[in-house]
Amino acid sequence: MAVSPTVRRLQLGRELRQLREQAHVPREAAAQELECDVSKISRMETGKLTLQAAEVRALLDLYGIDEEQRERIMGLAREARRRSSIRVPDWARTYVGLEAVAAEIKDYEAEAVPGLLQTEAYTRAVTRAADPTRSPTEVERLVATRGERQGRLQGPDAPQLWVVMNEGVIRRRVGGAGAMGEQLERLLELGALPTVSIQILPYAVGAHAAMGSSFIILRLAEPDDAQVVYLEDLWSADYVDRPAQVTAYNNVFDRVAVAALDATGSARLIEQVRGEMS
Repeated sequence: MAVSPTVRRLQLGRELRQLREQAHVPREAAAQELECDVSKISRMETGKLTLQAAEVRALLDLYGIDEEQRERIMGLAREARRRSSIRVPDWARTYVGLEAVAAEIKDYEAEAVPGLLQTEAYTRAVTRAADPTRSPTEVERLVATRGERQGRLQGPDAPQLWVVMNEGVIRRRVGGAGAMGEQLERLLELGALPTVSIQILPYAVGAHAAMGSSFIILRLAEPDDAQVVYLEDLWSADYVDRPAQVTAYNNVFDRVAVAALDATGSARLIEQVRGEMS
């Protein structure tokens, strides 16, 4: 399977940072070489920015990189500039690339069923509710895009997916009782897969560590088993990758997972709520 441009961009950024540090070149000098501000160097080294070939060559010259390493780095830069075939909003494109190659996904959801677990009817209802002005053609394109992403769950390279959902997620009748009953049936089916774990955080728990926020933690097999936390709001998204921050989010996820019903108890509650939909 081809590695996504997003992962190559992460690899390229890490490699360039290591080469700069090995050459004892400060970020300010790299910024001066590219005639940009220091923040661009920081974004580039954390994989949040795509560089042009000329910019990469200029940095390699500055760092004194030999021909063999240069060829490999320029190859990474070319792959990082490839366009993804999946059409999503610009601010979500990085997430889709990360999701496509993640070895493990941990997802806490306060309001909605995670996209990877949604039925078409559920996705359609959520998409229309988010923007009633979307044309039917655009809605169906987004539904198809999400379905394409879901295919990986049952493929040979399926990630380990661990989802914790607030009880309100399974009780909210998105798309009506019939559509929601179908969605709950999908959760039961996917929860039986060996690579998928679904837990429900019941109302009875009361206050918990993740109140008011949803987040996704993605672990990538490469580069270097990196972890990224994805945070989304109505108009944009943010990516958290500093070790201390990632550790904090992992700790919160662990706490809500411990507080939630186990897989068996969660399936039992989903089945109960599904019965209430009929």
